[in-house]
Amino acid sequence: MKSIAIFGTFAQRQVFTTRHPALLPYQIANVSTEIGGSTTHLVNIFLDRNWQTHLMTKLGNDIASLTCQNELEEKGCFVYAKQEDIPLTSETVIRTLDHEYVLSLHDSISAFSASDDLPYAAIAHCDYGIISERNEKFVESVFRRAPNVKWIYNHTFPNPNLLRNVHGVLLNESEFNVLNKGYSLELMGLMITNIGVRWLIVLMDNGDIMYYTNKADNTFAALDNYGANDDKRSEFLLELLEKLQEKEIEEAILDFQCKLR
Repeated sequence: MKSIAIFGTFAQRQVFTTRHPALLPYQIANVSTEIGGSTTHLVNIFLDRNWQTHLMTKLGNDIASLTCQNELEEKGCFVYAKQEDIPLTSETVIRTLDHEYVLSLHDSISAFSASDDLPYAAIAHCDYGIISERNEKFVESVFRRAPNVKWIYNHTFPNPNLLRNVHGVLLNESEFNVLNKGYSLELMGLMITNIGVRWLIVLMDNGDIMYYTNKADNTFAALDNYGANDDKRSEFLLELLEKLQEKEIEEAILDFQCKLR
């Protein structure tokens, strides 16, 4: 069975949903509450495709935290939770047809740290791992204790000295613009693939998909704007990893490109 480890946390969210593709003044919105957020969606799409899914997370001491954990465990997810004596993180979100904007974040749950007692042995067998943590000592501990997992950085990437342990990096254009430290996309792609990262994929704001490997680089247009919508982005990542189960990255991307024509 295909297996994946995911690091992430939940949130209790107040969501204002509009029917427009962009933010407009005085537009009508439906108001709802959600428990979970992007981590929950990412876990669910892998569960739906019968991946053995392991989630490393931090939870609060409230009903919302237990609800998130129970719902995922009932679906078959292995949840390894470190509980803190505080409420679950809360967010206020505006969701358009194409984007999701977090207006405010009360981040009560602390980030992962190297001192966290997590059961790394439970994920050491996984085919892939998805992580977005920036704490260098914590990430180093994860890589050291689960060395056979193909680690993929989603939304960010670690300090350069840890890149040799990273299989792939997935960013959207906005994330790249924050993280690039003045380097062009082409130069960044060349640099990190030379270090040892197998692939860098950037989902552009105009809907294009740019990719860099140590053997190829190219750009192609997608049918959906994966970079603008986090749910679609997660689905793109799932499709890519399913192809990578059998093919090298260049072939997997070519298959994906042909599928979109």
